Parts: sequence; C-alpha cells; structure tokens
Amino acid sequence: MGTITSGVGLISGINSKNIIDQLISIDARPRDLVQKNVTLLQTQQTAFQDISAKLLVLKLNASGFNTNKTFQTTKATSSDSNVLTATASSSAVPGSYSFSVDRVVSTQPLITRGYSDSSSTPVGAGTLTFEFGDARLDSDTSLSRLNGGNGVTRGKIRITDRSGSSAVVDLSRALTVGDVIKTINNTSGINVAASVSGDQFVLTDNTGATTTSLVVSDVQGSGTTASLGLNTSAVGTTLTSSNINTVARNTLLTNLNDGNGVYNIAGSADLRVTRRDGSTFDVNLDGASTLGSVIDKINAASGGNVTASVNDSKTGLKLVDSTSGGTALSVANIGDSTAATDLGLLGSASGGSDTISGKRVIAGLNSKLINNLKGGAGATLGTIRVTNRAGTATDIDLSGASSVSDILTAINSSGANVTASLNSVGNGIKLTDNTGATASNLIVSDVSGTAATNLGLAQSVASTSIDSGNLQFRYITTGTLLSSLNGGTGISRGKFKITDSSGATGEVDLTQGDEITIGDVLREINSRGLQVTASVNSNGDGILLTDTGPGTQALKVEESGGTTAKDLGILGSAATPGAALNGSFEKTITLSATDTLDNLATKINDAGIGVKAGVINDGSGANQFRLSLTSSNTGREGAYVLDDGGIGLDATTLTAAQDAVVFYGSSDPAKAVAIRSATNSLTTLIPGATVNLVSASSNPVTLTIARDDAALAKSVRDFVSSFNTATDSLDKYDTYNADTKQKGLLLGDTTVSVIRSGLYRLANNPNADVKGRYKTLAQVGITVGSGAKLVFDETKFNNALSTDRAAVESLFTLKTTTTDTTTNTTTIATGGVAVRIDQFLDGLTNSTNGIITNRSKSITSQVDLANKRITQLNDQLDAKRARLTAQYAAMESTLAQLQNQGSSLNSLSSSTTTTK
Repeated sequence: MGTITSGVGLISGINSKNIIDQLISIDARPRDLVQKNVTLLQTQQTAFQDISAKLLVLKLNASGFNTNKTFQTTKATSSDSNVLTATASSSAVPGSYSFSVDRVVSTQPLITRGYSDSSSTPVGAGTLTFEFGDARLDSDTSLSRLNGGNGVTRGKIRITDRSGSSAVVDLSRALTVGDVIKTINNTSGINVAASVSGDQFVLTDNTGATTTSLVVSDVQGSGTTASLGLNTSAVGTTLTSSNINTVARNTLLTNLNDGNGVYNIAGSADLRVTRRDGSTFDVNLDGASTLGSVIDKINAASGGNVTASVNDSKTGLKLVDSTSGGTALSVANIGDSTAATDLGLLGSASGGSDTISGKRVIAGLNSKLINNLKGGAGATLGTIRVTNRAGTATDIDLSGASSVSDILTAINSSGANVTASLNSVGNGIKLTDNTGATASNLIVSDVSGTAATNLGLAQSVASTSIDSGNLQFRYITTGTLLSSLNGGTGISRGKFKITDSSGATGEVDLTQGDEITIGDVLREINSRGLQVTASVNSNGDGILLTDTGPGTQALKVEESGGTTAKDLGILGSAATPGAALNGSFEKTITLSATDTLDNLATKINDAGIGVKAGVINDGSGANQFRLSLTSSNTGREGAYVLDDGGIGLDATTLTAAQDAVVFYGSSDPAKAVAIRSATNSLTTLIPGATVNLVSASSNPVTLTIARDDAALAKSVRDFVSSFNTATDSLDKYDTYNADTKQKGLLLGDTTVSVIRSGLYRLANNPNADVKGRYKTLAQVGITVGSGAKLVFDETKFNNALSTDRAAVESLFTLKTTTTDTTTNTTTIATGGVAVRIDQFLDGLTNSTNGIITNRSKSITSQVDLANKRITQLNDQLDAKRARLTAQYAAMESTLAQLQNQGSSLNSLSSSTTTTK
C-alpha cells in the first residue's frame, strides 16, 4: 500500500489539499462574515470610547463652573510687590486692603569668636546649654498688657526738652515697651533718653539746659501721652510716668506670673477660703479667663461676706472679710490646683487682719518676677553687703524687690560704685566694679536674709566682676499651655508608653485634645497606676518622671506612633535603674578636651535641640574659623539662650529674633490693627487669601483682590473648545461622503443622534430654570456659527458681566436639588446651562449605567456572542476538513489496492499465456 505524503494523490494524481481548502473556504464564508462583523463592532467600540473621552473633557469643563467656583475666581494685586505679595482663592472677598509692613520675620543667628582651624584645635572641655528665649531674665513687655489690659493708644507725641527743642515721636507702630524706648531714643532734634523703672517710663533730659520744662504732649489729640502715663509734670531733668503696668478686670490670666498663667482643675473646686468666723467656701474657676471673671467667681461663692477686688497697688488681688471671729482669713489650694498660689492669694491675713492683699502677679516693665527664679523657689530677700575693689562696703536693702529689675535698680542706685546688669547670656545677674582699684576683692555677702546666696552673688573674687550664673528662671509650670511649647508650635496629639522600673507599662493618650496644660499631662501620667510620679522639675524647665518602684530596670518612655513624648521632652530612658527621667527643655552638649569646632557643630546638630550649627570661614586670615548657630524656628519664639559654661566661645547675636509685624486695615498704623506673625506668610488675615511679606517699608501698600474675569473668560473658551471637540468627534463617526461612498463608523447610530441633539438643545434653547435676564448662551456671547461650531464673543460676554454678573453666573451655575426622603435620592430641580450639560453628560458617560457605557457593554456582548459563533464554526470546519482528508486518504488507499489487484491479475494472465 502506498503512503500519502502530499496534497496530490500518488495513485489518483488529484490535489486533494487544494480541493479541500476550496471546499472549506466556501463553507467558511458564514464565519468570515461573523469575523468581519466583530471587527466592525470593535472599531465602533473604539469610536464610542473616543467620543466618551471627548465628552468627559466637556463634562469636566462644564462641572468646573460649579466645582471650581469659576465665577468667584479672584486675583490679588499688590501696589508694591517688593514689600508684599498675595495669592487669592475663589473664597477671597474682593476689595482693597491696606497694609503697612513694619518688620519681617528674622531668626536668631549667633557667631562665636574665631579659631585658627576647625578640625584640629580643641575648643575646650566643658558643657554648653541651650534654652529658648523664655529662660532670659528680661522681656519686652507688650503695650497691650499695660493699663490693666486696656493697652496703649498708638499715635504721635511731642517731646520738648529743657533747651526748648521739640520733636514729634511717631509711636503709631510701637507694640512693646522696647519699641517706645527705641523710638524715643532714636528721635533726632531732642536730647532726651527713655528708660523704664519698675512700672513706669522715665524720660531724662540730657541737655543741661533750664530754659523750659521737660514736657510731653499729644499730637492731633492722639491720646498716646495719657495712655503711656506721660501726662505728668517733670521734676527737674526727669519725667516719670504714672504706674501703667497694672492689672484690672480685663487682665488675661495667661499674662500673669511671667506668662505661666493660673492652673486650675477642670470640673472641681480650685481654692478654699476660710473666713474669720471659721466658715469656708470653695471656688471653682472653670471658664475663668480674666481677673474680672476670677473676682466675680470668688464674690459669688462667698455669699457676699468676702469681697474680692484688685489690690491698691493694682499689681494683684485682695480679699476683704466682713465676718468676725478668731480664725484668720486664709486661702488654700484644693487638690492639684495651684490657683491660690498663682493668683497671689495663698496664705493668711497677717495679724488677724480682715484683708489679704495678694502678692504681685506681674513683673515690672521688661523684667521677670523674682519668685520664678531658682525653678520657682525664688529668693529670700533682705539686705546684702557689696564691697567694691577699693574696699568700700555698702549695705543694700533688697527686701522690697519683686522683679529682677528692682534688684538691678537697687544696686545701681546704692552708691556702691558697682554696676548691676544681666550677664551676657541673659540668664543671671552680673556685678561689675567701677572703681578701677585692686586693693580688695569684689565681695558680696548677706547681712539679713539669704538674697546674695539665693541669687548666686555671694562670692569673693579678685576680678572686676561677679556672675551669678544661670538663675534657672521657671518657664514651665502646671499652668503652661501645651500650645506654647516648642517655639510656639505646640505638641502633637498622640500616645506614648511608660515602662516603670518594675517592668509595668501604661499608655498615656493625649489624642482627645482636652489636655490643655502641662498640669493636665502630669495628671494623665499619674493616673496610669505606674510606680512613677510626674511633676515639674526643680529648675522649672520641663517634666520630671521620678521612679518610685523597685529600680530593677531603667524607667523608659516610648512613642506609640507620633512624636508626643519627644515634643514633651520626655522621650528616652533614665540613665540607670532607679534614676529619674528629667525631660528638661534645657539641652546640654558635653565637650571633651579634644573636641574641635567641627566636633561641636556635629554634636549640636545631632542633639536635635532646634538650633542648626555650621562652621564658617570669614576669610580674615588668622582665627578665621567660627561656629555659626541659627535657630530652626522663626520669629520671637525662635529666640534662644546659649550658655557656654565658661568655655569662652564669646558668642555674639547678629540679629535679634523677631516676629513679622504688619498694620492692617488703614494706611495710618495708629488706626490699623496690629498683626504679629512668626512667619512671613499670613494665611488667616484675609479669608481665602495668603499674604506674603517681602520687606519692611514706611509706606503703606494696597492689596487689591478682584474677580479674575480673564480666568473666567478662559474657562468659557475652554468650555466652548471642548464642546466643539466633542461635536467634531460625533461628526467624524456619523458621516457619509457622497463622492467616495464612504460611510462613517457610526452613521445613523441612534446613540450618536441622542448625544448630538441633546448637546445642541442645551446649548441653543432658552433655559426655563433661569430667572435672570439671560436665558440663552447666545445672549452672553456664545452662539452657533458655521459648521455648527460654537463661537465665543468675549467682548459681548464681558459686557454681559458688567451689566448683570449675577444673571450670567446663574445662566451657567444655577443649581437647586430635591431629596426623596423615602429613597434618599437627590435630583437636580433647577439648573443652569453648564449644570444641565454636566447632568446630561453624566447620563451618557457614568460608568454604571451611562448611555455610552451601556452601548459599549452591548457591543461587548455582541462581540462575545460572535466570537463564540466563530469558535463553533471553526470547530465545524475543522471537523469537515478532517473528514474530507480522511475520505481522500481512503480513496487513495482503495485505488492503491485496486492497482495492486490489477497488477496481480496482469501477472497471472501473463503466466497462463506462457504455459500454453
């Protein structure tokens, strides 16, 4: 039997493969028709996807009129962009705003003395400490705190010195006592020096003349002279103001005690008053924010027989008891509250008196309270003896001092020939001998009390000066606001975990946000049931966690996601088991004997203390390498104190840290609102606008915020363009070329017809929902031009805006909705053109049941069915091909057999013939 090895039969010579292919080709025509239809459907689906993409762009532009508040888009224009710039959002209210930029933000840079190199010469072993500006013993009292919280009227005054010369002093930009002093002292044309003493301003005439009296008067009735207390008569060369540093009902509690405020416990009584008749009453200070509210709460709780008021010196409170008896009138704290102490009322009336005259709760001008020194321990004042280097001893009574400035004034006016001042760091007191003698040591000792000892001045030195060192001013108390920490940035509201020395753990959660003060945090920690006691540390500069457990492991504080513990200064572990964890905000850098400037810079940066360090080369030749230090925080809150511990860095402040100050609302700063900011970016002054301060200027700047009609016109152009692009896409697929007989992919498609007719209907027809004067786009400059394209006439549009802006806006953006309370379905009741087009397009393109979406799904279903049919037909054709192939093979096999049989018969016939 022969073998078939090709499409041509070996026996028959027939090309069976060609015949089978032709037969299959005929039978495949139905499949090919289906395949052709699939290709058409897929092409149509692509066309719908293209149309949908164009419609989505149009929908975006239409919806933008509402979502982007296009008609409210504004722009901000500054009359002097070198002084001030701004950006405005659609919510910014159009108008003209006046600004006077008095100063911009500055950080505090320090620079040390020079060194010969930065990498090999040791700086010296010792300890550096960094604290932010609250650690200083001086301040710059805000004018707003004076006169019992009523502040000072800013304006102009005229000062006439004793020579008869006069000058106008413009204090309309002054915000602090320091501003007043600086402005007066920098005024030319007069020879008068301004300073402060206690609660008063002091003007000193330095002319030496007696032609006239030293006089201060208002300019144009400003009222500034009286509010500064300078409407008094001079005594010789000196004019001393009245006491303007006072408290009154309007005084904020947060301004008391050098800003440490008054700590009360929410929801419970804070102080207990015992009357002379032995009866008591408790006072709850919840909600109190001013001294007036405290007075009212005490008077209400007393029932009328104990009266609270401002004391006679106007520096604190007083209580007067109208009852009688043998019990002393007294006030005590209740529980953890320190309100009685903070209000200066703690204790008993002396000598059985009916009156408690409270302690001073405000420091003298530009100073700090003595009772906040030594971490709040204060100093037991009395008489000190100063022996200068000439050997002359002078006794100085400090018992009447309440502020650091009182101590300095008492020493400087004592005649001891010694100058008292703050030390170079600002955290202590320095005494400097002025005699020039060397016969004796400079000696300070106590005569009565322990003032010299407590103030660190009890020394005997063979030099011209005595430095008290750090007197550890207390700036963290239970009443310290958490929002004031970390340069005024506050703390993050998170959780942290404490593990005590027994291994027990507890989580402190500050995420609720009802913890307002340090005292609240201490109470949270102490309520965890751990063998740990939280308190303010002895220096008054942070939280102390004291281990009260077995001390088997070191006390530890860890974050539970966030930076809360770090922000509070308590993140980390105690040095050894049983030791306390001191979260002092005073940060320490320890230097070894071999540390260089480079090492010091690295240690400071690695410590994360809020100060950035670097080494600079000033190019001076010898000793040209210096350490440069810059606060990480801007503004006044970024001010810091560096105490080099005697290493001798001799750091100098190049620029004082200051907040930005801008006067807002009037070109006259005296009438404007004074705004202070720790940044040069003001985000809340004008809602919806960000004002950026560039530089200070004596001239006012006008910021104009206006509707940005150019941006609005662009939005309309974009809308028109996207409309035309969408209709172009429809025309591209729904078209017929009579010359080429070429049909568009979607010619006659009903979906395309619905889209086209819907778009033109909404763009052309009057909108019945709109009630204003404009009801069609044509009325505001949008018409259908040649080729059925929308045309935008910007001039006509702007005219329509000028005529009735609200009507134009309504034509585009009108939108009211109704909600079916049963189905909770919201529908558009009335809508402007853009709203209706957006709604129409959503019905076409939304991914759930949009018309185009459904059309595309339908095509997909048809393609899927067709592909299944193609698979079936292919299976049938394959089966037929196999059957035909088998049949031709069988035929060839049969022919081969017949051929073999014929050959055999022929052979037999030949054999028979030969035999005959």
